[in-house]
Formats: sequence, structure tokens, C-alpha cells
Amino acid sequence: MKSTIAFLTLLFTLASATTYPRIESWSGDGFFDGFTFPASTYDNTTNGDVFWATAQNTSLLYVNDAGRVILKVDNTTSVVYNDKRYAPKLLSKTAYPPGTVWVMDAVHMPYGCSVWPAFWTQGLNWPLGGEIDIMEGINQVTTNQIALHTEGQGCLASTSNTASFSGTVGQTNCSTAANEDEGCIVTTTDQSSYGEGFAAAGGGVYVAEYAEDAIRVWFLSREAVPSSLTANTTSLDTSTLGEPVAEYLSSTCDFSTYFTSQILTIDITLCGDFAGVPALLAETCPALQGDATCYTTYVINDQQATYANAYFEINYVAVYQASNASTSSTSGSSAATSSVSGSSGATGTITAGAGSASASSSQTSTGAASGAFRLWMGDGATWAVLVGAGLLAGMGLAF
Repeated sequence: MKSTIAFLTLLFTLASATTYPRIESWSGDGFFDGFTFPASTYDNTTNGDVFWATAQNTSLLYVNDAGRVILKVDNTTSVVYNDKRYAPKLLSKTAYPPGTVWVMDAVHMPYGCSVWPAFWTQGLNWPLGGEIDIMEGINQVTTNQIALHTEGQGCLASTSNTASFSGTVGQTNCSTAANEDEGCIVTTTDQSSYGEGFAAAGGGVYVAEYAEDAIRVWFLSREAVPSSLTANTTSLDTSTLGEPVAEYLSSTCDFSTYFTSQILTIDITLCGDFAGVPALLAETCPALQGDATCYTTYVINDQQATYANAYFEINYVAVYQASNASTSSTSGSSAATSSVSGSSGATGTITAGAGSASASSSQTSTGAASGAFRLWMGDGATWAVLVGAGLLAGMGLAF
């Protein structure tokens, strides 16, 4: 019996192992090839006090002597009243469907009073099509906040699976109409995940998986990044990343209803609807006095010191995708691509491999790549059948 259990455990492991081939990777001088700039010249979505930088703003968007990409807020211009400060926003040229994993390796994230950075994704017609906040924070907070935002009611953060991720669930309603559009939030106590602590620890890696069964986010501090995860990694097995910080299940949020293909976005805005809220600003920065606002206190005039740390320093960004997923260009498109095709097995059947869907149909099985693995559970007995690839013989096992 013990040998049977051990064998079945191994089979489950093989069936659930998930590998995504790399389809894009940007770093160094080629980093900006994968991105475009916003159509709007200013932040007209979150009311931030910024003009968006363009390719001509080479002092804000460049590669440093270490070969890392710098995306920074202008901290050398003395901004006059009623004007805005320049800051970066990059949008991927491709929209990515379920079956996609995004990775960002950075050594520095923006922080400081009035600063609001994010590494996130959005639907083609945002706020329609959903939003996944992978890394987001404001002012001088010390930990990252992960969130989903959706249009319409019905998408909720999962609370039945909290043992499977390390973060803490806050608001559970993902609707933009609920809780002043806070989204469904998962927070972490890891102070190396954001801000000054992130930089002091040498940065780290954020990984987000957009699958059909779940949306998951991992943060790996620099010392925890495996040697196998680099800019040159050609395939990524998410099961090797350990426990995610957040996991949103499709059982409590129908992704096909609330999410479309996603545009990867990296930006920094100032003040606005989140960082500029007086009560939130006062949590980590000096409270505003009298008629002062976030804008008049931090954005205008000479703010060299205020924005000295308002920059990303990025080693690379990579995208991994299941072979049966289909991407689309974001240029001139208002419609999302269709979700990954596939259907789950009948009740009582777990199927992985070619021609069928695994627990997430957007993922591929490394254990049964040349055939199908089926496991049936019956009354009082268990049978396992492997078809294709001669896997049993190769393992020295027989029934």
C-alpha cells in the first residue's frame, strides 16, 4: 500500500508540473523594443500630477553603466504651479491571454512621499478587461500590495485556500464599485518586497502567473532567487517557485467574464487618487498642513531630494507562455484575444498531456509530454494507467 501511495504521489507530481516556454525577454539596450508609450500626454486615469515621458526624455529612460534599465521621475526640473512633473509609463506592445507568466527582476523600486509606482497588467479597454496589480505601493510604505480590479460585481478573492499562499487577504470584493475601488487585496509583511527595504536587500524578482485556474503572484527576495531563474532562462516551471504570496482562484472569480488579454504596464505617477489622499499620505509622510496638498507640497518647485529614490532599476523583464496560448498586438485593437482552448476531464478523471487540459488548460505537462496520463479513483481500489512515451518502463515500474 505504501508503495502504491508513493507511486501515486509521484504521478500527481508529474501531472501537475507546469512549464512555460519563454516568448519574450527585454534587458539592456533592447529593453524598450518591447514597449510603447501612452497615447495620453498626462495621467488621465488616476489623476496623478505627471506628464508621461516619451522616447525623447532620455534623462528619465535609459540604460546605466551596469547595463540596467532606469525608469525615473524627473527630479532636476523646478516645476511651476499648475504644471506637472515628467514620469515614466511603459505599455507592452503585446496583449497576453491566460497561460502567461510575467517576470521582473529589479534591484531598485521607486519610493518616497507622493510616489506611486506599479508593475501591473490591464485589459485592452481598461478598466474593462480587468487589472492585476503585481507590485504596487505608495509614499514610504514598506511592503507590497497585490490586488485585482474588475468591472461589475461577482469577482471575489479566494479565502478557502489561504493555506496555499503566504499573504493576508484584505478586501475580498474585486469590483471597482466596491470599497472605493480598493480591489481585492492581498498584503505581505515582507519588508524586502517594497521600497527602501527592497533596495537594501539587493532587490528581487516578481513573478505573476495568469492561468485559467488561478492568478498567482510570487516575490523572491534576492537571496531566494534560484540560480535557474535568470534573463537567459528559456522555460519556467512555476511549481519550483515555492509558495506564492497571493493566489486568486477562478472558482470565486470567473476570469473569462472579468478578464481579457492583459497589457503589461510599468509606471510611476505622483499623488493622484491613491498616494495623494491626505490620510494615506500621513501614514508614512508628514501630515499636510492648512491648505497644502500633495501637489503643492511635493510636486512643484525644486524636488531633487524628494524624488531621489523615485526610479526603477531593472535587470530584465521576461514573458513566458503556454504553447496553446495566443497573443495579440495592442496596436489599434479594442478587442481581447480569445482565452486558451481546452476542457477539463470528466468528474473523477485527471487528465494531462497532449490533446487535453490539465488543472489549468493554459499549462503544459512536463511529466506526460508525449502522451496522456489518466488516474481513476474507484470504490475500494485505485488504478493508474499511463499511455504514451513508455513512461512506466522508463521508470522501472510495472503493474
